[in-house]
Amino acid sequence: MQNNNYFGVGIMPKKTKFNRFFEYRSIKNIYHEFKGLCFLYDWLDTNKLYENQREKYKVVPCGNNPIKAILFGPMAIGAVLSLLLLIACVVATYSEEPFPWWLVILTFCWNLFFLNLLPITARYIPDKMMYLDRQNQTVGFTFDIPGCEQRDDLGNCCFKWEEIVCRLTSKMGAPGVMNYFPEISHIDQEKYPKTIVTGSVVELSANPVHCYLLWECYVRFMDLSKPLPDVPVYEQHRHLDPITAEFDKNNNRPSDFWVDFSIEQQIEIRDEILEDAFPFDWLKGKANDEITKPWQHWKAEPDRIEQLTWKYKIKRLLVQLFIGFP
Repeated sequence: MQNNNYFGVGIMPKKTKFNRFFEYRSIKNIYHEFKGLCFLYDWLDTNKLYENQREKYKVVPCGNNPIKAILFGPMAIGAVLSLLLLIACVVATYSEEPFPWWLVILTFCWNLFFLNLLPITARYIPDKMMYLDRQNQTVGFTFDIPGCEQRDDLGNCCFKWEEIVCRLTSKMGAPGVMNYFPEISHIDQEKYPKTIVTGSVVELSANPVHCYLLWECYVRFMDLSKPLPDVPVYEQHRHLDPITAEFDKNNNRPSDFWVDFSIEQQIEIRDEILEDAFPFDWLKGKANDEITKPWQHWKAEPDRIEQLTWKYKIKRLLVQLFIGFP
């Protein structure tokens, strides 16, 4: 077993040190109100069970089910047909040949058919996920783990949270550049190799800061000694977690505090926090106090909330007609 090493390669401790958490979410997501020509758009939310119980579950993506890759094939074909249609339109400007109207009909029919078929197939092909269960203090898997005997409320294989660890792994990328990745798994990787999940960290994998932030986010979510972090993603679920509800009541938290924050403003807050994370001394630095009263730090700007404009609607319709993407 590897020794703990918070700034090198090894098992990362289950503690929070930076204590700055932010996960943005559009609470007034008006874009979902316009479905365009995708009549079964709502069926695309295949993780509805976990989305509706954010106070209990936190999903750790494990990569797409390989079968789902097949679903993008028709979109690629639709894009090729659209390209051919564009070429035909250009040629028609100087050619006396009859315009291929059959190509117009084929392109639009193809894209509209698969546009509405995608939500059906996505709904019935299960996602491959690891998920944290805050209430039961377990970590479940939506796919089979050989040797796993324990089952959770959903009937899936699960392990106790205390048996799950995160290893900061590294791999040489460009010449002389080391890339870092958080590897979450059962502590006994030899016995349960299929529990190994590489955490999703975007950009700058050459800097381990994103790995630390991701792991602290998971550790903090599973900490029953504290309420849920006061971030937009939990705004509509805080009252469903008893510890969080009691904390909010005792602190006179404003109701629906994050509702009037636009996605743009939320991303600005996230970037502000991220800027503080890079110079932070993750090895020897003093632990930060958590921001438990965000209303004392940030003020909403409701006038920046996204609007459902005609430009957005036209753009959405064009994408659906020419690519077949919902």
